[in-house]
Amino acid sequence: MTVQKTLLALGIALCITSTYTHADTVTTKDGARLTGSITLIDAGVIHLETSYAGKLEIQQEQVASFDTENPVFVRLASGTTMAGPVESTGNGKLKIQSEDGVLETDMARVSASWSTAGEDPAIIALREKEEAERRKWKFRGGVDLLGKDGNTEEFSLGLQFEAKLKSPNDELAFFGEYEQREKNGDKTEDRIAGGVSYESFFSEHYGWYVRTELEQDPIDQIDLRSTNGAGMSFRIINKEQQTLVARSGIGYRYTAYEDNIENESSATLDFGLAHTYKYKDFFSMENDLTFVPSVDDFAVYRVVHDSGIVIPIGNGENWKIRMGVKNEYNSQPAAPEKLDTTYYSRMIYSWD
Repeated sequence: MTVQKTLLALGIALCITSTYTHADTVTTKDGARLTGSITLIDAGVIHLETSYAGKLEIQQEQVASFDTENPVFVRLASGTTMAGPVESTGNGKLKIQSEDGVLETDMARVSASWSTAGEDPAIIALREKEEAERRKWKFRGGVDLLGKDGNTEEFSLGLQFEAKLKSPNDELAFFGEYEQREKNGDKTEDRIAGGVSYESFFSEHYGWYVRTELEQDPIDQIDLRSTNGAGMSFRIINKEQQTLVARSGIGYRYTAYEDNIENESSATLDFGLAHTYKYKDFFSMENDLTFVPSVDDFAVYRVVHDSGIVIPIGNGENWKIRMGVKNEYNSQPAAPEKLDTTYYSRMIYSWD
């Protein structure tokens, strides 16, 4: 029994020794020795996969040295790249044994390392950057429907469509929308609108834009309204979770009215604010404001404001619901009311 126990203990010891021998090792400056498999060194971080703590990310500046059993690619700060096992020789020194000879270097000079079966992280980063900068089409369609029967009969239908060709620094957008409302058999809204815009940024903050919109609204006695604008854009906030863009330019507005009302046309100024905010995956906010005064008479102007909260439905990214309010104010309308306010809940489907 004593001999069997001794052989068993020896076998366990050999297995443990073999495990540590055939593992990569990271030694930190405070003397800790971590074993596992080094999968990547990139951007000042050593990625170590272990059986006891899962995947670890260790700051390279806290590491004194590392050893690998299998050959790996190692790129130094100078750009020199070699492939071979890495061995620590003490005092922050490393030795790389390649087919072309032995290279001795310092731990601080290692800028990247990856498996011989893997891919250069610089190539991966370049591909991800090119993918992020590539223009992509995004589409969104929405519908809101309301019906009521009884003491009051009401019907409301709203349709909206957007198509955007977008990259981090420019965006081509098309939109179209239709609104119809009836109350007790009388139409209270019958509006159709569409437009196109393009915006491009030539630096982190500065860019330019051009836009045009067409609108028809018989309820407001508008046979055709054309609004055009062009000018400079300024990115005040440009983050993944939040953006804020201010626009300022000049434009031209033409309005043809029904019922023998005299048509209007004038040069205009063109001001706008566009804001988005995303709170994790729970909801996002979208706010747009445009202010278009006449150059000849600042008392003649039009303001359009639209704010909404967009909430995802389910686990996917396609279905969402938007709840918001839209205000349209015309300082000198042909219709009796200057302000139109619409509260809506809109079902949205988005796709690429």
